[in-house]
Amino acid sequence: MPQIKLQGRGRFLWQPWLLLTPALITLMALVLIPLLQTIRLAFTADAHGLVPPHAGLTFENFHLLATDTAWWHAAVTTILFALSAVVVETTLGVALALLLQKIDIRLRGFLLAIMLLPWAVPAVVAARLWGWMLNPHYGIINAALMTVGFIHQGSEWTTSPMGMLAIMVLVDIWQATPFMTLLALAGLQSLPTDTLEAARMDGATPWQTFRAITLPLLWRPLMAAALFRLLDALRMFDLSSVLYGADIHGMTLSVFVQTQIVQFGTQGYGAASALSTLAIIAMTAVLFWACVSRLAPKHMP
Repeated sequence: MPQIKLQGRGRFLWQPWLLLTPALITLMALVLIPLLQTIRLAFTADAHGLVPPHAGLTFENFHLLATDTAWWHAAVTTILFALSAVVVETTLGVALALLLQKIDIRLRGFLLAIMLLPWAVPAVVAARLWGWMLNPHYGIINAALMTVGFIHQGSEWTTSPMGMLAIMVLVDIWQATPFMTLLALAGLQSLPTDTLEAARMDGATPWQTFRAITLPLLWRPLMAAALFRLLDALRMFDLSSVLYGADIHGMTLSVFVQTQIVQFGTQGYGAASALSTLAIIAMTAVLFWACVSRLAPKHMP
């Protein structure tokens, strides 16, 4: 049998890095340069007079941001939206995946194709679609509820801040739950069948099997998927911008940054809010992962 001779052990192989150099340079140009520019703008005086002229670096943009109630309101709205949506989407995704796993594979594929349609719809289109359906005058939701007698006149669904937040959460659940269902179903199909079969032979109920075997085995990949979904929800821009524009009661952090830079032209203040938004996203993600690690089922493998 011929011997396979390993080469390059203990030596630095520069050829792969040479091939990656164009991609790395492009990535640095697209990410690092704008980030450095944002940091520079955040610590300089604003050209439009929000911050008085100041020689050298200044923290005045961050000082103004700390006292801006609109930014704090947007931060609270973003965190509540992201956490609420991700928790519901993950729970529904697992429940739907458990149901789909018991269905015939051909019917399952057909149902998955239908379920994934909302996920394929662009967020801007979904926001506009739901905005029309929720319209108090000609929306189909009000018309359906009046037809069955639940309400007697068109309801204004977004007259309160909590109503605006609830609508954003609802639209995001409608759009992202199929994605979480697909990931949960893939995780369920990768579980060892012999372990599940042994539990059934021992007389375990479906709930006992799910709680003691399925959930512990599925926990880590499911929570990793939930974390990525949380990061995506925290930077949500489309739904808030299309549904409510610059309305403070439905504004997320991304919309706040865009409003400051594009509409008001305050680049320094907008850059400071952008960096603060990154900090909020990072802290929320870290706290979320710490919480799900503590809540992990016992006897995990």
